[in-house]
Amino acid sequence: MLTFNIIGVSLMLIVFAVEITLVILHTPEKKMIKDVKANFLLGLFYLITGLSVKGMAFSVYSFFYYFSIFKPHLTWWLWIFGFLGCEFCHYYYHWLGHKTRVFWAAHVTHHSSEYFNISTGFRNNFLHVFYRFLFWSPLCLFGIPPEMILFFESITAIQNFLVHTEKIGKLGILDRIFNTPSNHRVHHGVNPKYIDKNLGGITLIYDHLFGTYAREDEPAIYGITHNIHTHNPYKIILHEYIRLKNELATIKGFSAKLRYLFSPPD
Repeated sequence: MLTFNIIGVSLMLIVFAVEITLVILHTPEKKMIKDVKANFLLGLFYLITGLSVKGMAFSVYSFFYYFSIFKPHLTWWLWIFGFLGCEFCHYYYHWLGHKTRVFWAAHVTHHSSEYFNISTGFRNNFLHVFYRFLFWSPLCLFGIPPEMILFFESITAIQNFLVHTEKIGKLGILDRIFNTPSNHRVHHGVNPKYIDKNLGGITLIYDHLFGTYAREDEPAIYGITHNIHTHNPYKIILHEYIRLKNELATIKGFSAKLRYLFSPPD
């Protein structure tokens, strides 16, 4: 698994270097270059943190797997069940990241860039790495081995990184099934029809099932509804947490504070 992760990270860095070179050659905009630098710095910190936490995730998965209802052999149907299970957990966690203030506080980092290129895939908040894996742990109670979850999560992470590009257009029928660059451009758009759409991981199965799928039929406007206009990594990571802290201080009562944290973001 470690070797696979090293290969995956190497691939991501190579693709990053190639596309960013092309982007800079065609669009030598100073603001965009600053954005790329910030994204790369955030990405390196995120990758280092993620690799460090994998041992913790494996331990938690193994604990849940010990108490699993049953432990089936590695058959083709278990791989399918594991894949669909991981896809659902990804969808649900991603949905929470858009629909609740407390989870949006971390996820907003990824959406806060006003550009869309391969470096945007690096733009993640390292804080959610410490609890994100908990949403996948219930799968182990149903007999999904920890190694399988980590494998699918690694594949999903690599694929989700690669779809951050405008260099690849629409892909026909593939856009109806998979999380392609076209579908992910929609996901990053603040166009009213694009907000909170295309939340899937590798596929868009659950987007079709739960009505959150949208086709790319107009150019996406990137960023968030209240852009932060900064390239400071500290502010990119913490700006929404600071806002939550300030607003929570004005709300009286524990239950009211809790409702606020789990209410939809502005």
